[in-house]
Formats: sequence, structure tokens, C-alpha cells
Amino acid sequence: MNPAVLGVMIPILAIILGVATAITAIIAGHRQRALRAELRHRERLAAIEKGIEIPNDPVEYSMPPMPRPRHLLRGLIWFFVGAVLTVAMWQTAGDVPYLFGLIPAAVGLAYLIYYFVEGRHEPELTPGSAPPAPPAGD
Repeated sequence: MNPAVLGVMIPILAIILGVATAITAIIAGHRQRALRAELRHRERLAAIEKGIEIPNDPVEYSMPPMPRPRHLLRGLIWFFVGAVLTVAMWQTAGDVPYLFGLIPAAVGLAYLIYYFVEGRHEPELTPGSAPPAPPAGD
């Protein structure tokens, strides 16, 4: 097979197989949830017919709550990486290239500003607690 054709076919096959895998996972998850719902429905109907107390619905497994954002940690990491990169490039490269170290420092500074302005006001979620409801009128 021609190497140029093979070089074009590899990314195409990778994309097609990746999408097919995602679709298969979605369909399998949906079928599993539908089967659980059907079994739960049959169990409840059988309990009603026999006059037994209806069993409680099982707890649905869901994704764990998102951890608290770590804007302060991210900001400090980015800022100090940028500062060290700036100093290192200034010592070795000369005039202009050291300015590229200011890019990660600016990202870190943005995280730090966000943390001090808004980050402290974000509520901390504990396991099992629901996120706060949005204010009325929005």
C-alpha cells in the first residue's frame, strides 16, 4: 500500500473508531438504565399485586460532586512558573526572549485576581449536599 494513502487512512480510521466507541458506550449505558427501570417497574407491580409495601427506589449512582475549585493553588503555580521562567530566560537568552515567561505569570495573576475577587465567595460543597439554588428573578 502507498505510504501517502496509509498516512491519510490512519487519522480517518482513528476518528471513525473513536466516534463508534463513544456511540457504543452511550447506547450500552442507555440500555442498562432502561433495563434497570424495567426491572424496578416489574418489582413494584408485583408488590402492588401481592399487597406488599412498595420497596424504595434504589439509589441511582451518579457522578460524585465536583470538588471545590482551587483557583488560589492554580494561580500560585502559574505565577511562580512564569516568574522562574522569566528569570531563567533573562539570565540565559538575553534581551527579548525573557518576556515570554510573562505569559504564564499573567495567567497565574489572573487566577489570583479571580480568587481574591470571586473565589472566596463560592460555597463549599460537602458530599451529599446539593448546590445552592440561583437567586430569584434571574
